[in-house]
Amino acid sequence: MRASLNWLKDYVDIDMSPSELGQLLTMSGLEVEAIEPFGQSLQDIVAAKILSVTQHSDADNLFICHMDTGGEEIPVVCSALNLGKGALVPMALPGTQLPGGVTVQESRIRGERSVGMLLAEDEMQLTNDHTGIMILPSELKPGAQVTSCLPLEDWVFDINITPNRPDCASVMGIAREIAALTGKKLRRPEIRFHESSRSIEDLTNVTIDDPIGCPRYAAGIIQEVELRQSPFWMRYRLHMSGVRSINNVVDVTNYVMLEMGQPLHAFDYDRLKENRIVVKRAEEGQTFTSLDGQTHTLDGEILMICDGQRSVALAGIMGGLNSEIFAGSRNVLVESAYFDPITIRRGSKRLGLSTEASYRFERGIDVEVATTALKRSLMLISLLGGGEIAKGIIDNYPKTYTPSVIDLRIDATNSFLGTSLSKDTITGYLEALEMEIQNVDENLIKVKPPSFRVDVTRAVDLMEEVARLEGYDRIPVTSPPIRPSEEGDSPELIIGDKIREIMVGLGFTEIISYSFISPDSADLLGAEKRSYLRSFVNILNPLTVDQSVMRTSLIPGLMAAVKTNISHGIEDLKLFEWGKIFINNEEDELPLEKPFLAAIMTGLFNKKEWYREGRTVDFYDIKGAVECLFKAIGLSVVVFQKGEIPPGYHHEIYSAITLSGGIIGNVGQISKEVLERYDVKTESAYLFELDMGTLMEKLPTTKNFEPFARFPAVFRDISLVVERQVQSENILKIIQSEGGGLVESVKLFDLYEGGKIKPSEKALTFRICYRSKDRTLDGSEINQLHETIIEKIRQKTDGRLREG
Repeated sequence: MRASLNWLKDYVDIDMSPSELGQLLTMSGLEVEAIEPFGQSLQDIVAAKILSVTQHSDADNLFICHMDTGGEEIPVVCSALNLGKGALVPMALPGTQLPGGVTVQESRIRGERSVGMLLAEDEMQLTNDHTGIMILPSELKPGAQVTSCLPLEDWVFDINITPNRPDCASVMGIAREIAALTGKKLRRPEIRFHESSRSIEDLTNVTIDDPIGCPRYAAGIIQEVELRQSPFWMRYRLHMSGVRSINNVVDVTNYVMLEMGQPLHAFDYDRLKENRIVVKRAEEGQTFTSLDGQTHTLDGEILMICDGQRSVALAGIMGGLNSEIFAGSRNVLVESAYFDPITIRRGSKRLGLSTEASYRFERGIDVEVATTALKRSLMLISLLGGGEIAKGIIDNYPKTYTPSVIDLRIDATNSFLGTSLSKDTITGYLEALEMEIQNVDENLIKVKPPSFRVDVTRAVDLMEEVARLEGYDRIPVTSPPIRPSEEGDSPELIIGDKIREIMVGLGFTEIISYSFISPDSADLLGAEKRSYLRSFVNILNPLTVDQSVMRTSLIPGLMAAVKTNISHGIEDLKLFEWGKIFINNEEDELPLEKPFLAAIMTGLFNKKEWYREGRTVDFYDIKGAVECLFKAIGLSVVVFQKGEIPPGYHHEIYSAITLSGGIIGNVGQISKEVLERYDVKTESAYLFELDMGTLMEKLPTTKNFEPFARFPAVFRDISLVVERQVQSENILKIIQSEGGGLVESVKLFDLYEGGKIKPSEKALTFRICYRSKDRTLDGSEINQLHETIIEKIRQKTDGRLREG
């Protein structure tokens, strides 16, 4: 919300500096994000009178104006078409610096001397108007400063209005806050106009078919209005508020909306079929063209304003092209209504259309101000465009507003705030906010909030108002009594924090992505129709189509992060995310929530240095990260083996991660097709996923100390030639089972292919560590056991010892 200081002063006396006022508002909960000066650098611009206008001798579109600047006659070359003898206009003499930073200098234009510059409003940054030179009031004397006659110097407060304070989305609302904070009296704009003898009931009627979506609809009519440009003071205030001037009728509706917070809409009365208004829901599949020229396809959730035959406006959002005010409009119907905030918010989101009106309706406006704002607009239209205001207004208000009554205890308020305020002080604060107070006893008052405070519904809301007016900085700082919880942190939090530390220690960076994603994510991963990745939980009111379902995998978030980083030139990535996935549980309304851990690696594992060669990441880097993670959390029985390839993974470079015979995750390379669908510009990427819910159930609850070995170890190597399809994991299991308690560890340390080895074969070399916990092993015993293991491997794999 942008509010002009001079505009605020129309309604409340302000005797402090802009910075002091900004601090006061911020400390009361209305955060002032910026204070912008307007009209502050125009002191050198003077009023000049046009003595004569002649055609330039060498240019058809240029004129030579002879100007009186207060005793001196000066020629100025100008191209404006609204120049007339005797007019007073703003002029910048040589040496004047304009607000945009341009310094005016004497020059020759097509051979003619030009001393100074005649200024349009936009060249002084007063409005966006560049249709001609600004015309000043005729009572000004040539040579006088423009700022001496026009109230140009101003400050604009850019205020961040929180969603719970829609009453402050207006100049009157902010002035009301200032009055309450400073103890000053609030002045309301005077509303007084003359009505014609013709009654409005003879001209129109309003029917509300949907009283839930539209609890109140007021309308007024003004006839024989002359459409013209609004006066400068109104256009200046609209410009400072960020609103573009259109014409005097439309400008008035915008002006009153900014002033009172009540959105208004002006219809061309003669273009309304049957000259009446009907408020109802749209028909399914109906199309409608709004004022911005966009055609929208509607559904039954959209509330519409209709005439006797067709829709003419998106209620609370935007009017239609078929009833807009245009150059030929003479008779105007002004709408001032209250629309249900939920209905307008849903309609605005469905259409992807947000306006100043919908912004206010969505948050809840004052239902009681509708007729006041309507009358204010009729008065201003009449002042600026003439016309006759029809007698009376239509106010269709089926169920009138009834204020709520809230009990507020003085002792509870002081206890909650940590203050010792008296009843009179608390009552005074609330009355300053225009709340009606009824005394019950010394400790209890009954409070009726005004209709514009839609956020005040409970006693704690009143307590917050007391705190605001007392001043947050005046509330004493106390330490609340806190008793230690008897319950410790949940296991998920504990293991989550530990795993984050481990992953960071492995060089990964944590990301946090949105839990809601696009339903196309399953297609991007190549999931089958029956895949759990398609078991989406739909969001009832999504922000966008790309965020309309809850995620069933962490991969889309990781892929989006990789794409963003690579597009910014960061290609060497190690990212991870700990978060929940959500699986639609058709048997229950609540989805199945499962904690997952996923990580991705791309680019170089290490860069080329003078002491080493550069190397890109590969499958064993991501697998090694998983192994390090398991070792750090105390799991040593995890097995990597072939399994059914899940969506998104390379069909060959992949492994299932199993624990106690069950799959708890996947690790492997992301397929080229998935990288292409996500438009990720990298040669390869490697990923792992872990079902942490299942994993946490299998984590050891205690840690056992392993004593240092007391007896020496004996090492033996086995180099075997086996068929390519034989998995090394099977050989490891044979060695462990045959070695019994004497095999301490087995490691695969060499893989050889090619040379004398057949294409269908491979050579694997294992190192076995033999050790006994209670004695020194005898060489012959180890040799015998080693031969037994070799023989068993031969029998089960059809392998042979490698020669040479």
